[in-house]
Amino acid sequence: MTTAEHSPEAIRRALWENDRAPNGLLRNARAEELVAAAEAAGDPALLRQALFGAIRAYEYSTERGKMLVPFARLLQEWDRDPSAFCSSDTHTFHWVFKWVSSGMLTLPEIPLATMEQWLAEMERRYRTAGYSERAVRQAEYELAVDTGDSERAERAFAAWTAADRDEMANCHACEINAQGSHWRGEDDEKALQVWAPVLDGTSTCMEEPHRVLAKSLLPLVRTGRHDQARAHHLRGYRMARGNESLLPSVGLHIEFCALTGNEARGLELLAEHAAHLASDGNPWARLQLLTGTLVLLRRMLALGAGDQPAVPYQGEQRTVRDLHDLLDADATAIAARFDARNGSTVVSGRLKRRLEQEPLLAALPLGVRPSTAVPAAAPAPAAPEPVRDDTATLAQLVAEARRLRGQGHPRADAAWDRVAAVATDADTARDPLLAADLLDHRALAAGRADDGDARERFERVVAAYREAGEPGRAVLAELRVAVAALRAGAGPDEARALFAQAAASAEALDPAEPTRVRRIAAVALMRAKAEAMLDHDTDDHGAGRLDAALAAFEERFAPYLDADAAGGGVDDLLAEADETRADLAWQAGDAQAAHTLLTRAARRSLEAGRPWQAAAPLATRARLLLRLGRTAEAEESAREAYGHSAELTSPHDLAGVRLTLAEALYAQDGKEAEAAEYALEAAHWYDAAGDTEGAGAYARLVLGRALGEAGRSAEAAEVLESALPDLLEHGDDQAVQARDALARNLRALGDHRGAAEQYLRAAEVAAGWEHQGAHAQLATLAAENLARLGELVDEAASAYHRAIALWEQVGEPRAQARALRSLAWLEAGRGDRATAGELMGRALTALEGDGPVLLEERAHTWAQMAELLVESHEAETAEAAQGAEGAEAAEGAEGAEAVEGVRRSTEDVHGEALELLDRAQRVLADLGPDVLGDRVRTVSYAAWLERKLDRPQEAEARLRSLARELEAIDTEEARGMLTRVRARLEEWARED
Repeated sequence: MTTAEHSPEAIRRALWENDRAPNGLLRNARAEELVAAAEAAGDPALLRQALFGAIRAYEYSTERGKMLVPFARLLQEWDRDPSAFCSSDTHTFHWVFKWVSSGMLTLPEIPLATMEQWLAEMERRYRTAGYSERAVRQAEYELAVDTGDSERAERAFAAWTAADRDEMANCHACEINAQGSHWRGEDDEKALQVWAPVLDGTSTCMEEPHRVLAKSLLPLVRTGRHDQARAHHLRGYRMARGNESLLPSVGLHIEFCALTGNEARGLELLAEHAAHLASDGNPWARLQLLTGTLVLLRRMLALGAGDQPAVPYQGEQRTVRDLHDLLDADATAIAARFDARNGSTVVSGRLKRRLEQEPLLAALPLGVRPSTAVPAAAPAPAAPEPVRDDTATLAQLVAEARRLRGQGHPRADAAWDRVAAVATDADTARDPLLAADLLDHRALAAGRADDGDARERFERVVAAYREAGEPGRAVLAELRVAVAALRAGAGPDEARALFAQAAASAEALDPAEPTRVRRIAAVALMRAKAEAMLDHDTDDHGAGRLDAALAAFEERFAPYLDADAAGGGVDDLLAEADETRADLAWQAGDAQAAHTLLTRAARRSLEAGRPWQAAAPLATRARLLLRLGRTAEAEESAREAYGHSAELTSPHDLAGVRLTLAEALYAQDGKEAEAAEYALEAAHWYDAAGDTEGAGAYARLVLGRALGEAGRSAEAAEVLESALPDLLEHGDDQAVQARDALARNLRALGDHRGAAEQYLRAAEVAAGWEHQGAHAQLATLAAENLARLGELVDEAASAYHRAIALWEQVGEPRAQARALRSLAWLEAGRGDRATAGELMGRALTALEGDGPVLLEERAHTWAQMAELLVESHEAETAEAAQGAEGAEAAEGAEGAEAVEGVRRSTEDVHGEALELLDRAQRVLADLGPDVLGDRVRTVSYAAWLERKLDRPQEAEARLRSLARELEAIDTEEARGMLTRVRARLEEWARED
């Protein structure tokens, strides 16, 4: 430090600044420098301040054990002369006694006997100072718990909670944390009940609810409160992230991820705190972080991810297996040190039990986008599969698979998987039809995967079914040969020939064959779609031809609805045709035709006994209704689709239905919380589907918006920040929407710097758009958040100037005037009152014209001009009065004249402000009840000014006149305002 920096005042200022610095090693090092500087300054009181500052820095870092040295110095000072400590220092001295006591527990090198002596010393000093034993008994409880003395812990807990709370008791939130932890694991319901005041925000402090949110995670999961667990993780981790004093909480969040199927998320959290894995300043905190990490790494090993890269450790990038082995040895060694100190195996036993935990859930969707792939079990199905009889014979399994296949059931593939797992080569050799079925099953899987040999596989299936005497199944295989060829790039002539062959085979089926009509229809439908794909040279790329072909298909096969119960009906095929035609109608702009066709498609699927097939047209109809602004009908259709989706097995299909319902709900006020639930499910299923088209990112955008508008901004910000990289890849419009949504939630969390950054980045994108309204709005929002920061006034002013010019360009005088007024207040705040007045004048100029909207804004501008006049004058008066009073003392009469001149000008300014307020309130009165609140505020401010001018009767008259008007308006809003006006009148009466 320089000579100037060694001055007592500079050291005090530096201590104040360091107290507000981020927790960590830099703050600790600075605290040590300031102790040395204070000592060199030779000021005992300043040295005490510096020592207390060092203790606070150590308490909230990974070097907690270092506080023992500065406290020992304070203890010597106290024992030498306690009267040298002021009342504040006396309180702080006794307060940090508790920190030192708990800090000793975190250092295994401090003997148990020393801690017992310290506890006795703490009890003696607290009794001497007249404090309750509450804090002492809590310290005893913590010592007993850490050493495994359960009987002593119970006695201390009872004594602690029974003792009176006084000024030495820990803050209420911290006590609740510790008391709930007493029950955690043993009685999770009791723990959650005790923690409730912290979790609901009733009781908070600098580190609460951060720690309780982390501790509540597994109890919430164990008691079935999965939604709360998810919310507490997203909100709590955001609070704990990067805070050195909360590394044990970070460990709990990592552990939670490991035990709920969120291993990838856990690995991301670990990566953000990898630098702390080797930190040894606080062995207890390090053990908690290592334990949570090891739970995660053991889970990843169980999933077969041992060779996957984990995080760097000791200067090298480690695999999961390597990192696990290293940290396991470290954690075991730390636990052994504590056990040796405590004379028990309590700490190692707790470590072992936590590491041996089994997953609590296969998957708990969190809504955040995992950036790291981790092998995982398949996600839980939307609805549980029917209970399987593991004793079923092969014949029974085959019968069930054929039944499901005949229904077109989504679970048919899984049924054939079970058959394939059981059937042997001998079984297929004895049963040619079974062999053909399994060959068909494998070919379908190859076709879905776009394998290059899919066509050849289906050709073998055709031959196998013919040999097995199943010509109907052979026709379907022929159709699949044609489709596979088309998808593989076959030329038009070849493709048409293959479809024609399949059609001929279908027509050639025996008329007695129950599925003959259905096979003919299936070929005809696919052939029509294929022709449209081949006919791509027309202006509409074959759409018109396809629609005509499908209409002809409808006319031809409508008579065969429900042909028989053996699978000959074509209801589902007609429904498929309707869906395709609906899509064509929508693309052509014929919403009514699309709606009719989608409705019919859903009905036909239901009538065919295939409710799962109705989900898609119902969801599409919901999206169409949303586009038309018919949100209630859209919700109804989306809910119906959701209800029929229970049997679906495709993650992509499951996700789409849920996203549609989420959008329908989000479009309606008051339904954002429910929208978030379905958007969360949609994001989860898109992840399971391996989505690469951006649908999962969009689901997270809907989720983030819905959470934010439901008042859950911390969760929303976590979701949106995780999804932002994906959202930015799918078009400028979505990028702007994503940044805007994130900024809104950051602003709600008080992170105005982060919000301003997002708004500015969104504005850069919108600057390239043809219409500049969005650009102007984003620039305005960026300016507002920059202005809130205080230290970025120039940047805020620049953003306001940019927005003002844009609003003028797009012809939005109301928005332009609002930005001008905001800039005026910004300039006034930094002392440029002349510019502020000019900007208010420009706002009035921008609002010239007729109409209630402009009139209302002019009224607001007059009212704000009045306030600006008064506040600016008061600031100038204070400055002038200081100078005038100095002149009066020095120059007598001339100084007195200057003071009197200031008083006279105050009356003039207040009179001008009253004129502006009267003008504003007359306009607001003419505009009616919609602006009643603005009018009440304007009249109230005018009445306040009257009293400032020492005109109490005029002030009272204004409010009484306003009260009479409010009495005549029989609304809840007016009654509330009337109550406040009367309260103000009563207050003035008491003052007078």
